Amino acid sequence: MRFMKLMFVLLITAMLTILSACSGGGGGNSSANEKPAVTENEPAPAAKPEPEAAPAPEPEEPAADLGGREIRISHWWDATPEGDSEADELARERIKNVEEKYNVKIKYLNTEYWSTPEKLSSSVMANDPFAEIVRLPDGFIWGLMQGGFVTPLEDYLKDTRIAPDVVDAMRFGGEHVFGLEGWYNPNDSGVFYNKRIFREAGLKDPQQLMDEDNWNWNTMLDAAKKLTVDHNGDGKPDQYGLAGAHYVLSELLIASNGGLIYDEANKKVTFDSPESMEALNYLHALYNTHKVVKANEGNDWEDPAKYFAEGTIAMYPGGLWEIEGRILDKMKDEWGYLYFPKGPQANTYFDPLGQTAAYVIPKGVKDADVIVKIWEDLQDFDNWEENRRLSLENVLPDEASLANAMNDDGKAQRVFGGRFGGLGIKEHLDSVTEKFVKGEVTPSTGVAQVIGPAQASAEKVLKGEQDTDKKE
Repeated sequence: MRFMKLMFVLLITAMLTILSACSGGGGGNSSANEKPAVTENEPAPAAKPEPEAAPAPEPEEPAADLGGREIRISHWWDATPEGDSEADELARERIKNVEEKYNVKIKYLNTEYWSTPEKLSSSVMANDPFAEIVRLPDGFIWGLMQGGFVTPLEDYLKDTRIAPDVVDAMRFGGEHVFGLEGWYNPNDSGVFYNKRIFREAGLKDPQQLMDEDNWNWNTMLDAAKKLTVDHNGDGKPDQYGLAGAHYVLSELLIASNGGLIYDEANKKVTFDSPESMEALNYLHALYNTHKVVKANEGNDWEDPAKYFAEGTIAMYPGGLWEIEGRILDKMKDEWGYLYFPKGPQANTYFDPLGQTAAYVIPKGVKDADVIVKIWEDLQDFDNWEENRRLSLENVLPDEASLANAMNDDGKAQRVFGGRFGGLGIKEHLDSVTEKFVKGEVTPSTGVAQVIGPAQASAEKVLKGEQDTDKKE
């Protein structure tokens, strides 16, 4: 008992000591509201700054009021969103918001394709542009920009929502930005392939080759040779490894090897470069040495997709736009879509942008800076990628093909340089590759014959001498 009392006294004493220390002077912790003591030799602690209030957001600059002006937007089709789809409903909502924001009225014009450049240039010369915004293919833009008929736009795109690489793609000739475009699809061209044909031949699916990082010119050629077969024994193949148009294959092959048909920055035709010549030699060999490309029967534009849909072609290089109308609902076999294979000089997959279209603002349009903002507000920047995915889900056969079309792994690089539409360059190259099909000329001889005239054609257009009425 005495021991217990003693322990109790010692415990109470210890607790009092601790409490005394905690509430004491300089060596203890101060309470939350108590300032620590300051000795003569110790400087006073700096006063704790009051927390800064968050800066008030700067008021948004009011949009320009254009006084009820009509903003005309020209296409070579009627672009008025009148359908009942969700996309059209959202487009109508954006139009309504723009009309209220800028006090304007949006009107869509349907201008005939070939007459558009003449209508633009003549109306600019009359100091009365026929539209504020005009959609044009690059073949017309080259000549119109040289004639001074379209407005340089780079000064109006400093705070734009357009991605920098897309803005640069609109920098025609590497100089001024003459076009407006909201975005580019991440992968528009590749290879359609017949899964049944590969499976029956016991070959690896091209998607598996791509997953193994082994999808290149060599593996495509190896498959094409093994899949060019005479099934009925008449001495002629009735199944081919490849089909295509020579002028499409040349463009895809040159790009896939890191080459360009035209170097915009230096204004030089370059389909005679080492990368391009390697591609053209490969194309020539496909037709003449390996004989793995099915000959078209009078229609280079339509026949290759028709053969693929019929199930007599293993691989068909083409564009995603071809699925509806050319492949879907016509193709009975299981099929897939993947990147165009890598060339020997490439370390990634390439998707070329050889030609494009864009919106221009004619010279003399008033308030061009506001017109650019109006155009931007009409675009669906927030949803374009998801909208594209949803549309492709309806036409592509499987998740792997969808991932390739959307470039989900980022392995396909868009080649923004080398645009040649309307410069008269490709026509000269096509005249050579057309002879490849018949084995009439070698790549080196053919290219040597046309490289000079191709350069002269480009220079003529760049001097503003383009014949815009020419129906190429």
